[in-house]
Amino acid sequence: MILRLLSTPRRRVAAVLTVTAAAVAFASWVLWPVHDSSCVVYSGSYVPMNAPEAEAEAALQRRHDKALADGACGPERARFHNWTR
Repeated sequence: MILRLLSTPRRRVAAVLTVTAAAVAFASWVLWPVHDSSCVVYSGSYVPMNAPEAEAEAALQRRHDKALADGACGPERARFHNWTR
């Protein structure tokens, strides 16, 4: 079955590209920075529904920075990396 999938050069290239794309997607998901699950930050500011997404993200980032400064949240970390042992 696998030999039939890789029987032509075009199929081999397609298989290599598919596996590479899957590996890159998985690696980016694993390494994407996340916050601790105990850290929930609400913007606490009025952002209109039709506001640009960048404005809403900026408001959320300001609240997260304030929570970091207050010690309520930890910094972002890689998904499967734990510095505390």
